[in-house]
This record gives sequence, C-alpha cells and structure tokens, in this order.
Amino acid sequence: MRPRSWIYVTGAPRSGTTFVGKVLSVPLNVDYIHEPFNPDCGVQGVDQRFAYVDPEHADPGWIDRVSSLMAYKARIRTGYYPEDTPARRWIKAVVGSRGPFYYRLARWNPTSRHAVVKDPIGCLLTEFLARRFSMRPVVLIRHPAAFVSSYKRLGWAPQLRALRAQPELASRYFSDPGLLDETGDPIVDAARLWTALYTVLGDQIDRNPDWIVVRHEDLNSAPVATFEQLYGRLGLPWSPRVGRRIVAMTQGSNRSEAKASKVQDFRRDSGSLLGLRLAGLSVEEHGAVVRTVAPVALRWYPDLHTQLEARQSAQAEPREELLLAGGTPA
Repeated sequence: MRPRSWIYVTGAPRSGTTFVGKVLSVPLNVDYIHEPFNPDCGVQGVDQRFAYVDPEHADPGWIDRVSSLMAYKARIRTGYYPEDTPARRWIKAVVGSRGPFYYRLARWNPTSRHAVVKDPIGCLLTEFLARRFSMRPVVLIRHPAAFVSSYKRLGWAPQLRALRAQPELASRYFSDPGLLDETGDPIVDAARLWTALYTVLGDQIDRNPDWIVVRHEDLNSAPVATFEQLYGRLGLPWSPRVGRRIVAMTQGSNRSEAKASKVQDFRRDSGSLLGLRLAGLSVEEHGAVVRTVAPVALRWYPDLHTQLEARQSAQAEPREELLLAGGTPA
C-alpha cells in the first residue's frame, strides 16, 4: 500500500528538520523518508546541493526522480563520510545509511497511509514539490544566530558556491550576486547562507499562504502542544504515545547542549537551547550575524536587535564596574 498523503519537512540545515520528521512519523502508518535530495545520500541522479527547480519549467529528470521516489521505486545512495568509524562503515555496507535504510522500511510497511519526507538540503525544492506533487510543506525557521552558532560548533563550511552554481536561482532571487560570495569569515558566510535560503523560502511562503511555517523556538517552548496542532493540521493520528515520546525527547533531566561535534542529538532540554546557542557566539560575532541577516530575518524575529543590545549591555556593565573600581579591562 502506498501513502495517500505526503508531507515535506524542510528549512535550512540545523533548523530541527530531523527532530520534527522523526516525531511526525511516530505512528506506524506514517513512513519516514530521509533526505532524498541530498547528493551525498539521496536519490541517484541528484548531484546538486540546495537544488532549485522552477515549478513551471521543471526539468523532466526532476519529474522522473520525484515520481520514482513517491512510487517507492527510487534507488537511494548510501552516504559515507570521512568521520565514519570502521564499524560504522561496515554497518552501512550491510544495511545502508539512514536514507536507504528508512526507504526500505517504508517500502515494506503494510500499514502505510502517510509519508514524511525530511530534507533541509532540498529546501529550495519546496514550491516545486508542493505544486507538482501535492506535498504538504512544513517549513522550519531557526533563529539565525543559533543557526550560525550550530555551524560554528560543528565546524561546517557554508556552501554558498552551491547557490552560485545555479544561474536561474541567482538571477531570480539575488539582484546582487555578490551576496552569494564567500567573505573568508565563516560567521558572516554562515549568516549569508541563512539569508539566502530564507530569501527564497520567504518568497515561496508569501505565494503559498497555506504552507505550515514553524519557528524552531516556538517548537522548543511548547513541544507537545505544537506537535499536537501539527498532527491535526496534517491529518496525522495523534495519540498519548506520541505525546510521551515528545516528552522523553525534549524535557526532564536531558542536557541542553548537544555533544561536541554531534550532528543530531535529540535528547536535550529544548527550553534552554536558544540561550545556549547565542552564548556560542561572541557579542561581536552575534553583531555580525544581525547585520547580515536583518533585512530577511526581522519578519520572523522582530526582537533581533533587542537581543543583541541586551548582550552588548550585559557585556558593558562589568567593564564599567571595573573602571569605577580603578581596574583595567582585560
């Protein structure tokens, strides 16, 4: 049996798409499909990170790839990475990485009624998938400073070149293509990536008011209530089991910060995450992020400047006290 409804969970990387995708697929009749549009571990034939496809002028190759995916006939790559241990590489060789593993489970699921596709790398495909294949988008937005702090923690290089490599994307959305250039500062470059991705997604959201848009911070502040609303809007079967699963993943004695260099670490105290992420940047880095993202971010984060000013004031107060006491700032 094949799913009768398809849900597309997306947003910039590090915006919580894996967590949301896993929670939405807790019921047995909801399939989970992991990053099919990621060239490292997705459908064979996908070779462009952050690919953009115009819904009105889609390449037939993209139509075929998505049709094959939804028919559960696609071939999914196994992703191998330099940080994989020998044991992990052996396991992947036997059962595949998450992409082919979860796709195989979905193909064999006799109770399948819904499918949740989770893919931040394919975030710029959202309008194409919604219009041409009737997928229901759930777009996640994360505070840009928290996004940049997460990139910094993981040591990830923002891949702006993936956007520059697509002339149609650059000409349609970026009147100044220089905004997609690297500056040599990883903080500013990560902020530029956030700005670019949400420039495109924001435009698509404006044209499609029926899309579901969720801020990462709102999800963290009230996870059970927010997910129960999401389940209702998406027509998914809510149950006490789902609520208990969310509580186990987000509350209680779980630590707030992820393990160093760990990409996904679900079992954390979600209510503390934003403050920790902002603390992961110096005040100067935080300021550089705000200056870069403000034209796009203020629509979702109207307190963007207020948060920065509060940190600047808190930093200045100890210096003033030290000077009054006759000391010298370090």
